[in-house]
Amino acid sequence: MNVCYNVSDPEVSLELFRDETAIKMFMGDTGLLVTQITASNAQTDNGLYKALVTGRLGVNEGMLMENAVAQALAANGHALYFHEYDYTPPETGKPRSYEVDFLLVRSKRLCPIEVKSSGYKSHKSFDYFTQRYDIKVNERFILYSKNFAREGNLTFLPLYMAMCL
Repeated sequence: MNVCYNVSDPEVSLELFRDETAIKMFMGDTGLLVTQITASNAQTDNGLYKALVTGRLGVNEGMLMENAVAQALAANGHALYFHEYDYTPPETGKPRSYEVDFLLVRSKRLCPIEVKSSGYKSHKSFDYFTQRYDIKVNERFILYSKNFAREGNLTFLPLYMAMCL
């Protein structure tokens, strides 16, 4: 199992602000997770893998992608951290809760990571995070199912490149 801890304050010394009462658990093997999720599914093995490849699995694919990223980050020796926070967007004036999927530290600056299974153009929790903590943020990464792209300090990476972080 890979444990991902919430940080109460996203600072470069993430371990000092680790909240052990708010965690996310990820399996160490995403393939095994898929097998467990679909163990009670009536599909045949070939039908199961066809449904997975064509995006018709019928489960939360974002969960699988986030698990795969957690597995890659942990395999590269990264401690896993995320951040939940409340923010009041100026355009709505209503406070809401948001979450950044993963936080890394590079060159003494935070690097937030967002994992997207779809709708990668909309990433409000990510944008609000950078507005709220702009002074602390270095590069930002969105891991998704499309090709490499850059927009300012926002880097879009294909999921398979999570191992490069």
